[in-house]
Amino acid sequence: MPDASLLLAALLAVALGSVLQAASGVGAGFVMVPMLAWIDIRLVPGPMIFGSLALSGLMSWRERGAIDRHRLPLIVAGLLPGSLLGGWVLSAVPAERLGLVFGTVLLLAIALTLGGRALRPTRRLAFAAGFVAGAMGASTGVGAPALAILYQREAGATVRATLALLYTIASSLIIAVLAAFGRFGPQEAASGAALMPGFLLGWWLAERLRRRLSHAATRPLVLGACALAALALIWRSLAAG
Repeated sequence: MPDASLLLAALLAVALGSVLQAASGVGAGFVMVPMLAWIDIRLVPGPMIFGSLALSGLMSWRERGAIDRHRLPLIVAGLLPGSLLGGWVLSAVPAERLGLVFGTVLLLAIALTLGGRALRPTRRLAFAAGFVAGAMGASTGVGAPALAILYQREAGATVRATLALLYTIASSLIIAVLAAFGRFGPQEAASGAALMPGFLLGWWLAERLRRRLSHAATRPLVLGACALAALALIWRSLAAG
């Protein structure tokens, strides 16, 4: 677990990510992953994913009646092999190269978000979205864009409730996979639990600031800042070699 000053910085990063997600619609992982990686690389992906369960579980329960149960089994079926692939990638990459992996996948996620097209949500696409989300989530903690593209034309309540439940399922599955690959244990669980107040604080603030923040103004700023952070992580990883 990081020391007190680093933990405080991490809690602020988590809270900020939650608030910006409410304003921009961009996954909180875009903000949290690069910031937490700079604070302490050990906080991603396992501890961050574990801590996020406090938020995704709350969101999925609050609007559980709007969950899309039709495509859920197919997406979950794709999550397992995808998570195994992501866990293997994370276990195979040396610690000094993790910034390169995180930065590259973040740039890919940004590209998916910007290039998201209206796709017909077929059974095959649902499975593929689950696979990609599992692979990206297990390797870096950012798997939301693949699922968000699948649900981008659904009603707001359906999107929020279904994605929150999928994040909860995916996070639990990814944590199990990371544990199997030796990348999640008691120390990571303790660090993740320490991050939970930041997620809950971000949720509380987002509910009160949602109407005051402009989606159109903040979305490009968030994506631009995340792209710069991803490039900085790649540069630092390469410089370390």
